Amino acid sequence: MNPNLIKSLWAVALAIGLSLGGTALIKANKVTTTSVERTPMPVAATLYSQQATFTRDARYLGVIRAGSDSVVGFEVSGVLTSLTATEGMRVSPGDVLAQLGTDRRQARLDAAAAAFERVVAERAQSEARAERIARLVEAGSASEQDYDDARFAVQALSAAENTAAAQRQSAQLELEKSTLRAPYEAVVAERLAQTGAVVAPGTPVLRLVTAAGREAHVGVPADVARRLVSGHTYSLLLQGEQVTAELRSIRDDLDPNTLTVGTVFDLPVDARVAVGESALLQIAETVNSAGGWLPISALLEAPRGLWDVLTITPDAEGKQRAQRESVEILYTRGNEVFVRGTLANEVAVVASGLQRISPGDLVEPVFDSAMPNTAAAPGS
Repeated sequence: MNPNLIKSLWAVALAIGLSLGGTALIKANKVTTTSVERTPMPVAATLYSQQATFTRDARYLGVIRAGSDSVVGFEVSGVLTSLTATEGMRVSPGDVLAQLGTDRRQARLDAAAAAFERVVAERAQSEARAERIARLVEAGSASEQDYDDARFAVQALSAAENTAAAQRQSAQLELEKSTLRAPYEAVVAERLAQTGAVVAPGTPVLRLVTAAGREAHVGVPADVARRLVSGHTYSLLLQGEQVTAELRSIRDDLDPNTLTVGTVFDLPVDARVAVGESALLQIAETVNSAGGWLPISALLEAPRGLWDVLTITPDAEGKQRAQRESVEILYTRGNEVFVRGTLANEVAVVASGLQRISPGDLVEPVFDSAMPNTAAAPGS
């Protein structure tokens, strides 16, 4: 036989033997290392506990106003010659804010004062004449008619003196009204006129707001207003800071634009807020709706505006498996949600790590006392 043929046959036989031996080893190794049954995956879990109601924190927007916010002006007309008040200036009662030209009013006052002095002198002269005629009547040197004429002349001049005094006082008042003074302790919020302008009586010149005494005006629904009590304190949120304010009054009419009832809260004296800032009234409300609390991390997005959760329930063999259930979110509070749906009471729910499991997987629930649940949920 050809030696080369014999060598080729031996090589083929050796290759077949090596192939069969490797296949046997692979099968043997597969049998010994592969597990027939999967190990349950540990998952964080919480209990879903149903309740008939839940408490939510309702917030209603309002605005900060001053205790007194008014525009002031002169009671008389004239040219605005001086406007000493500037925006942001704090003023006290009686401080000069603005001034009108006073030349004509000063002249009118001088004329009224001179007229008053003239009438006073005439009345004094008439009184002296009446006294002399009275003595002459007693001596028989004058008639009663002369005395009556002198006496009635004194009365007429006395009335004229009163008229002159009133005219002098009127001129004095007009002169004083030419100076605009602060009616109360306030802050100048806005200048509404400029120096040199001719202003009429009542023309707004300055806008003043009280330096203290801030109020919060908040509109609330009618049913909420019925539960509020005047004189009680409530929580307000001002620029992220929570303060306690006393409810001063509740209006008895409904705003046609917002369909809310106006309420007024007195802010603490030390509250540092500006007029026009927003305020939030915080009120705890009880909602009559059955459901339960779950951590927000337990939710899976589902179609048609619903959400899904994975519950942990035993199968026919008693093994814990994940199952999908649908829920509806009623209220969100921090990292918790109040939901209702197809969940059974006291059922275990996967609290987190939903991306690692699928419905039907074997799971092992691990309950953490720090997990949010209904037993520890405040206000439930």
